[in-house]
Amino acid sequence: MKNNPKKIIVLLVAAATLSGCAIEPNPITADERLASMLKDKSEMYNKQEPIVAPLTFYDALARALKYNFDHRLSIMEAVLQDTQLDVATLNMLPRLAINAGYIDRASQLGSSSVDYFNQSRNSQLTQYSTSQDASRGLADISFTWNVLDFGVSYFQAKQQANRILIAQERKRKVVNNLIKEVLNAYWGANIAERLLPKLTPVLEQAEHALELSKSVEVNRLQPPLSVLEYQRSLLRIIDQLKKLKADLSVAKPKLAGLINAPMHSDFQLAQTKQTPEPPQLKANMVELENLGLFFRPELREEVYQERISRDEVWKEMLKVLPGLTIPLSANWDSNSFLVYNTWMEAGARTTFNLVNLLAGPKMWKAAQTQIEVAQTRRKALSVAALVQINVGYQQYLKALDGYHSASELNVVDQSIFKVISDTTESDAGSELERVHAATAALASQLEKEQSLSEIYSALGNIYSSIGLDPVQGNIADITVRTLAVQLEKTLDKWYKGEFPKLPAELNSTPSVSQTPDTPSATVTPDKPSVPSATKTTIIDFGESDKPNPASTQPTKK
Repeated sequence: MKNNPKKIIVLLVAAATLSGCAIEPNPITADERLASMLKDKSEMYNKQEPIVAPLTFYDALARALKYNFDHRLSIMEAVLQDTQLDVATLNMLPRLAINAGYIDRASQLGSSSVDYFNQSRNSQLTQYSTSQDASRGLADISFTWNVLDFGVSYFQAKQQANRILIAQERKRKVVNNLIKEVLNAYWGANIAERLLPKLTPVLEQAEHALELSKSVEVNRLQPPLSVLEYQRSLLRIIDQLKKLKADLSVAKPKLAGLINAPMHSDFQLAQTKQTPEPPQLKANMVELENLGLFFRPELREEVYQERISRDEVWKEMLKVLPGLTIPLSANWDSNSFLVYNTWMEAGARTTFNLVNLLAGPKMWKAAQTQIEVAQTRRKALSVAALVQINVGYQQYLKALDGYHSASELNVVDQSIFKVISDTTESDAGSELERVHAATAALASQLEKEQSLSEIYSALGNIYSSIGLDPVQGNIADITVRTLAVQLEKTLDKWYKGEFPKLPAELNSTPSVSQTPDTPSATVTPDKPSVPSATKTTIIDFGESDKPNPASTQPTKK
């Protein structure tokens, strides 16, 4: 009973200790989240060059490459992998450890001995002896090198080096996607900035004309069939304009997100007087396919992944071998009974895990299967890359043909509007026809501009499918304008078909997607002669303030 209070105290202390070690979920508070939100909001757009002039396409792409957070994240991931390589390299070094301690006994160690061959208590020596101080200090510095661990760490470091290259390829993929997305968003925003202000009043006129035609139908001022056909035609055009308006309204916020500009910032895009001719990609399919198979980031990533798998095979082979450990240490002991308080110690020790002999063949087979998986995945991605390149090429041809058709239709609609506007009649019927012609002219102009945007979007798909790098080196320390000039020079070469050269033997390889008898298609379709619609425009639909050729492609000197 006397020991019960002590037991209770011990139990209480143990319970308090265990309860103090219990961990419970601790959700973030509203104040903490608000502080985090405000901090992120204040840091999202800082440390950027301000937008002080209307943006050309190359300015927008330069800002996307410098300030887009997806690109920044890919750069930071590459830096992280590089840091982990330093850690993996240090793991190859031998173990060098320093140990120190202090030992104190309540009573000094004492002992006696008995005769080895007669271990009865009667043979025990009556004298007790000690060879150790009650209090003493210990210290040592030990050097240990395990040959097997060194070999495994060596291949782990090689694998980490390849992971750095994989991170760089993923960063290239982000850049390729940025080119595609900025091409699409910039042109959509460019059209929206020029034509949306003109679209709203024309839509209002068209809706008013629709109501007026209904009153004409009720009063039977015109034949019912012609009125209904007019309403059907006008409703289709109104629906077309509303859909285009909805598509164009989201283009500028998308562009702002890509270049990391505040959503409600009023930045302007560069505009000029003439619509530029769409760029023509002067490259044949054999060259585009070989470029894609050579530069595509996903394919290069799989090459490095295969290297990692091969190093994994070597790692598994090493684990089956016996391990050799070589220890070397310098020791110190303050025990006063020792003759030498400091001494050196060295040795060698080998360890052989016999179980690994049974598991070794399975581990090798698994590692070899990883290599085969990487090779098969690379081939599957190669086929997908060829499909994307050919689909992107066909989309480009389709968009180019659609642009030429839309240009011709725009000329016709502008001419119809001019003829109707030049008439002197002012009755309700002629007014309805004039509004219908004006609406159709604006719709055809929007279709033409939309087709031009689709051409650049298709080019972006081709560049993304190929995987070319628009800029080399570190861009963190150069200005947006300098980077924009470099991008303009690079994309001008791409428009001319001046792509990076491949090894000579690869250039002579026939196209994967073509038979030997099939001639390679060149992406230079003939352009139909389209007369200019500028002179036939009566209402200002924006033909006089088209986007600057320099804002989309370099000016030829």
